[in-house]
Amino acid sequence: MTQYGSSDIRWCGFDRNHPVLPDFVRQGLTVAIAEPFNGSSYGGDPGEACGECWEMDTIAATQLVMVHDLCPIEGNPVCAGSHFHFDVSNETAEALGGGWLGEAAARQVPCPVTGNIHLRVASRNQYGYVQLALFNHRLPIRTVEYRSADGEQWQALERCLARWCGDDDPFREEGPGAVFRLTSADSTVDPVETEVFPYSVGDEDVFDTGVQFAEVEAKGDPCVFLPPSDVYDEQWGGIDGVRWEPNTWGSTEAIESGDGCAGASASCVHLDNFEGAGLHITYRTPFPTSTFARLVLQIRTQSTEGTVEVAPRSEESRCSNPVVADVNSEWTPVEVDVASSCPEMDQIHGLTISRSNGPMDLVVDEIRFEQ
Repeated sequence: MTQYGSSDIRWCGFDRNHPVLPDFVRQGLTVAIAEPFNGSSYGGDPGEACGECWEMDTIAATQLVMVHDLCPIEGNPVCAGSHFHFDVSNETAEALGGGWLGEAAARQVPCPVTGNIHLRVASRNQYGYVQLALFNHRLPIRTVEYRSADGEQWQALERCLARWCGDDDPFREEGPGAVFRLTSADSTVDPVETEVFPYSVGDEDVFDTGVQFAEVEAKGDPCVFLPPSDVYDEQWGGIDGVRWEPNTWGSTEAIESGDGCAGASASCVHLDNFEGAGLHITYRTPFPTSTFARLVLQIRTQSTEGTVEVAPRSEESRCSNPVVADVNSEWTPVEVDVASSCPEMDQIHGLTISRSNGPMDLVVDEIRFEQ
């Protein structure tokens, strides 16, 4: 997730303040979906994601949101598709626990709408051209067809970006008006046919279609987000932009290397000149101490023997009961019981390795939290 300042009418073309929309939408809890995923969770054409609802869970909160905008690839490398991505409104960021570049769990859910599907007229003229934005639908819309109010032949509206466009006699000033047939992206749900859409509904007007898709159950289990448990295993854990981060002090620095790693793994972390030095490894967002039961890692020295202290830490300080680990040139497993190490802390932010009892070149690998 990234964060941006949204406004009432964005790429999807509907006003998120319209009174028919669910309360959470009118409170600004909307998102811009990354361009590679804007065909909705059902994999339709670009734009199908508009109006789709998602359940999002972070360390701090669970929240329903609606897709209201697009995060385009151009100028936004994070929206290029290396990971599923939402650019969340400021209001959504606050509801989910603050403004940051962060991670969440997400699943698509039917929108908890009341009332009917509505459409907003983005543009029209007397010669029969219309551009429409549909909103307040329970499920993403796959196709929009129309027929003359006095006819029987159905024709397709074209999807024009996030909206629907047509140019035909039923939409002309002197035309009979049109009936729409709306088909959702969920093939188990029957299409619906709207009330007659007349020419009197002008630019920027909103029209109540008189229909809504049938209710369906949400798929999958409720979202539960956990911080990435692999702190370091071949690389720093997490997804690009939101990984565990090392922060050394004193005479050492954290250097990733493939030399002599645990279990012949491809990469580990070398901490040369570790005497009088230390290493914090932190996640972007603190999380409850109860999230994980144990912290485990492997340590060794390049040549000497000694001890180091290992403990989880909060944003401010190391937990009060560190494990004193013996270390030599052979790989040694270290296990820390999180609750015993941190009896005074409700949240932790990572871990600290420090207080060597002599000069050493330390190597660490396979650092992870376990439930």
